[in-house]
Amino acid sequence: MYLFFVIIESMKKPLIIGSVFTEIRNDVDELPKGNEDFIPKHTEQRVCGSGYDTAQVLNGFGFPYELIAPVGTGIYGDLVKHECAENHVPLLEKQGINGCMYTLIDAEGKEGYMCVPGAEYEFDLEDIQYIDPEKISLAAVFGSMLTGENASDLIQALDDLNQPILFIPENRSEEIDEEILKEMFALQPQLFLTDSEAYFLAGACTNDMKDTADALYKESGAAVMIYQEQEGIYTEDGKEPTLVPCHRKVQFNMLAAGYIAAGTAGIARQNALRYAVHFAEDCGNAMPDSSLFEDEKRQLAKMILGK
Repeated sequence: MYLFFVIIESMKKPLIIGSVFTEIRNDVDELPKGNEDFIPKHTEQRVCGSGYDTAQVLNGFGFPYELIAPVGTGIYGDLVKHECAENHVPLLEKQGINGCMYTLIDAEGKEGYMCVPGAEYEFDLEDIQYIDPEKISLAAVFGSMLTGENASDLIQALDDLNQPILFIPENRSEEIDEEILKEMFALQPQLFLTDSEAYFLAGACTNDMKDTADALYKESGAAVMIYQEQEGIYTEDGKEPTLVPCHRKVQFNMLAAGYIAAGTAGIARQNALRYAVHFAEDCGNAMPDSSLFEDEKRQLAKMILGK
């Protein structure tokens, strides 16, 4: 493990730009259609979001990072602040009221969601001004952060940062202004996304994965990594397309976090994708505990040594 800690001492930091919010999960008999009311059978609240999950994973490895994750006021913002303080996840406090996400789960396990947006998607140029670009390895940008009113400021900040970008739309592309998407693609980001979102962003021009990935690669000018449930991660980078197998359903956020963690450790893309699948499969449906992170550190160290 000595090698692992030497790597941590010398590594640059990823910049994570993602949301942290309160999710209200409701079990229902069936998902409502349109604006129908729903009567929950069971309700629970939890803190989640792309920024929250990624920060917790990087904390588990002991990796350095910068996080731009806004949080506002109100009952939902208070819950976010409490949970993040307990889990050592740094936040950027805003004056506006925090929103929330209602997730509905029917008897068959199908999900629907309703977003009540708030300060958790706000971005100000001053949020990034203190960050030294020379200490940043890449900026991982989650799609939810491009749904806010100041998304154009975020695009400008990324352009000024002048570091590699990993864009993870997280199935929010339909909520992002078309001009903002064009400006994001103009920055030539790597893409890490699900197959359904890949088809959407490619204009649903084809149902063929190769053609879809090729179209997105031509638009972004950088590697395109597409997760196909229970099949794997299909990659197009202008060379020979590859598929890293994944034989069971995993949490997409854990795939993304595992890929970011492996890249932070200096592992090249293809092996980083292999590690991301391994990590997400080990996680199952939960955030890893400390004992699992110790195993994951050993796994990463072996990959670094080429074993």
